[in-house]
Amino acid sequence: MSQRFLKTGEFAAFCNTTKDTLFHYDDIGLLKPLRTAPNGYRYYSLNQIYMFDLITTLKELGLSLEQIKNYMDRRDSDAFVTLLKEQDKRLKAKIDQLTRRRRLLRNTLAQMRESFDVEEDVITVEEMPEEYFIISDPITNQSEKELFAVVSRHWDYCTKHNAYDDFVTGEIIAYENIQNGSFASSWYSSHIDKKIKSRYLHIKPAGSYATKYIRCSYYGLKEEYRKFCAEVAAMGYKICGDIYQNDITNYLSERYADDYLMRLEVRVER
Repeated sequence: MSQRFLKTGEFAAFCNTTKDTLFHYDDIGLLKPLRTAPNGYRYYSLNQIYMFDLITTLKELGLSLEQIKNYMDRRDSDAFVTLLKEQDKRLKAKIDQLTRRRRLLRNTLAQMRESFDVEEDVITVEEMPEEYFIISDPITNQSEKELFAVVSRHWDYCTKHNAYDDFVTGEIIAYENIQNGSFASSWYSSHIDKKIKSRYLHIKPAGSYATKYIRCSYYGLKEEYRKFCAEVAAMGYKICGDIYQNDITNYLSERYADDYLMRLEVRVER
C-alpha cells in the first residue's frame, strides 16, 4: 500500500472501529499513530491496518490487551506458536468450565422436572444401576460447627476438581449407623455422572433399592430415616446397605425448609 495518511476518524471507519478505541490503544502504547501534528491531530498509515487486524485477531482468541502488547513487543514465529499453544490451553479450560456449567444447569433442571411427577410418601422397590458420588471426609462430630467445616471442605474440593453434576449436596448414612439406631450422617455427597480417579470416590452398588420421596427440613431427617427403615421392614424387606439422601428441591427453589423435597434410597433384599 502507498504511504497515505488517514485522520483518526478515517482510520477508525476503515477498520470498522471507533475513535475512542484508537485513542485507548494510543494511550496504552498498543497502536500509536504514525504521526501526531502540533495541533494534536493523529495520523495513521494504511499499513497500520495490518497491526490493527493483528490486535483484533488476538482479541478474538481471548487475549487481553496487556497480553497482546507484551507479544507485539517481542513477536516472531516462535513467540507466535508459543502464544497460540498457551491460549489454546486457556480456551480449553474455559470450554471445560462452560461445559460443566451447562451440565449443572441441565441436571438441576431435570431434578426440578422430577419434582413435578413424583408420588410422595410411597415406597417403591426397583433395580438400580451402579452410581458414583464424591463424598466428604467422614463426619465424626455432629456439632453444627463441625458439620459446616466438613461440608465447606467438600464444596471446595468439588469446585476445584469440577467434581459435581448438580447444585445439591446429599448425605449418606452408613449401614452401621442404621444398625445402631443413631442414623447419624456419615458423609456428605455430590453425585457425578461417571467414575473418576479420586480418593473421595464412592460407588453406590447396583441392586434392589427401596425409594421414598418426602417433604422435610434437614432437622427432621433422622426421624424420617427411622420411619423409612421401619416401613421397609414392614414390607418384608431386609436393609443391607447405606441410606442415600438426595435433595430434589431445597433452599434454591423453596421458601420454607419444611417444603424441601428429598429422595431416600436404601439397598434391600428379601
